[in-house]
Amino acid sequence: MTTLHRVAMWVRRATLTVTTAALVMAVALAMFDAGRQSAGDRELTVSPSGSSDLVTAAVADVEARGLSCSRAPSLADSIVLERLDGTVDLVSFDEALEASRSGAGWVRWYCSPVVPAPAEVIAPA
Repeated sequence: MTTLHRVAMWVRRATLTVTTAALVMAVALAMFDAGRQSAGDRELTVSPSGSSDLVTAAVADVEARGLSCSRAPSLADSIVLERLDGTVDLVSFDEALEASRSGAGWVRWYCSPVVPAPAEVIAPA
């Protein structure tokens, strides 16, 4: 085998390796992009406009039981969740996380027990 044949064989192997790697990368990127595009609607459920009377009634009921509700995201004990079918439930944080992640509903309010303000500290005179 001459040097020219060895160089030609090396060039063929290098070309085949680079082409194969480029094809694998192109397929991987295409699959990643397709997965990202298809999962977008599932992971982010857009909230419909307007406030539901059922949500308002549920929040009033929860606050009547002594909990304080807020729209600001927080690690709350109870969550007012509006499901896609329009029903409203008071669920645990874990259940709300699962439902919103799967696109089954929207977290509307975060409700926790009222934490009393700390007593004023009086320094000795």
